Amino acid sequence: MRIAFLVLVLFASLVASDAKMKYEKVLFNIEKNYFKPFSKKELISKSIDNFLQNTSYFTSSQKQKLYKIKNENEKLEHLVKLLIKKDLLESEVYEMLINSCMNILDVHSRYLDKKQMQELKIKTEGVFVGLGINLSKIENSLVVVKVLKNSPASESGIKVSDIVLKINDATCDEVSLERAIKLLRGDVGERVTLGIKRDATLIDIQLTRETIEIETLEFKKLKNRTLYFKISSFDANIAQKISSKIKEHQGSSRAIVLDLRGNPGGFVSQAVEVADIFLNRGNIITQVGRELSDKKSYDASKQKTLTDLPLAVLIDSNTASSAEILSGALRIHNRATLFGKRTFGKGSVESLYAINKDESLSLTVAHYFLADASSIEGVGILPDYEVTTLVTENRDICLETAKEFLYSRKTFSKKYPTQMNGVCTKEEK
Repeated sequence: MRIAFLVLVLFASLVASDAKMKYEKVLFNIEKNYFKPFSKKELISKSIDNFLQNTSYFTSSQKQKLYKIKNENEKLEHLVKLLIKKDLLESEVYEMLINSCMNILDVHSRYLDKKQMQELKIKTEGVFVGLGINLSKIENSLVVVKVLKNSPASESGIKVSDIVLKINDATCDEVSLERAIKLLRGDVGERVTLGIKRDATLIDIQLTRETIEIETLEFKKLKNRTLYFKISSFDANIAQKISSKIKEHQGSSRAIVLDLRGNPGGFVSQAVEVADIFLNRGNIITQVGRELSDKKSYDASKQKTLTDLPLAVLIDSNTASSAEILSGALRIHNRATLFGKRTFGKGSVESLYAINKDESLSLTVAHYFLADASSIEGVGILPDYEVTTLVTENRDICLETAKEFLYSRKTFSKKYPTQMNGVCTKEEK
């Protein structure tokens, strides 16, 4: 019995030690890498103040006593002891302090646990286990907005605009989008039953989870010799893929559509390279970090330009980060006309710092600015023509509007006499 007790005490001590070490690593990485300079003392002080402002563990008088302690390390030590006396484990205390520390930073900096790291890996590597459908919450319904090719969903006949009513035994009336995505994921080979509403028909569809590779680029030729590129994210090879398709077809083409709707970003370098395919001069973005020496300017070069074909770009509220860099650069240089909705508004660059083998710290290390010195952060980019971006009854009005614009400027100008932002694109020859 005594041996078991000692083992338990040792285990608890190791867990506490690990949590304290994580906290120390978080402080170290923020101090060394965050785009705003913070000393370790400032971080401890500000994070404790943030914790005290938002906790219900202490009375007002207890909080005042803690505020009066001037030495940050003494304040931290005293705080930890007080919380342990309230039956909290030391590991729980340091987890709360880590959260409090992250809360004093910007909204894009965050601590990534094991599950969150797995989700990030899916986004960067493009591989996951699931059914192959993308959902969106529309008027409190879970609506299928995309069906991935060669996936269990596509093979079973699930269609865009289908409404998911049930996932196995879970009804989806009040299920959050995040929860629904978790229910769809699982292990390879597991069976899943979806209750689907299609128009007025109710259907039960059985599927088997598989390993799915996400295609980050969808390409097709539209009528009137128009090339269509749907860019889901900026992976490490997206610029090369687009470049190859343009070289293959530009001799027989007269216009291009870039669809950036739902694109959350990816590699900034790839967004810059794609912009360079269409721009023959001018600044694309300027990246500014915590030091003057960190400032980097990315400019277009004539040597890398592949085409001057008329260009339309589709954007929505989920177009973010690198996708905003591309759409913003093309609009500012009057190279493209934008259709859709205001973009998300993320103008920062994050880097990952490992805390242990499963968890990491994602920190904002720089901000980028467009060629006109404007920041996207919290503002986003307005389209030239505001158009609904929802695909309903198999109609993509945003894409249809862009095609109208590219096919006949004169007819389009009569139908839509004003532009939201007054951006002028190059006249057709």
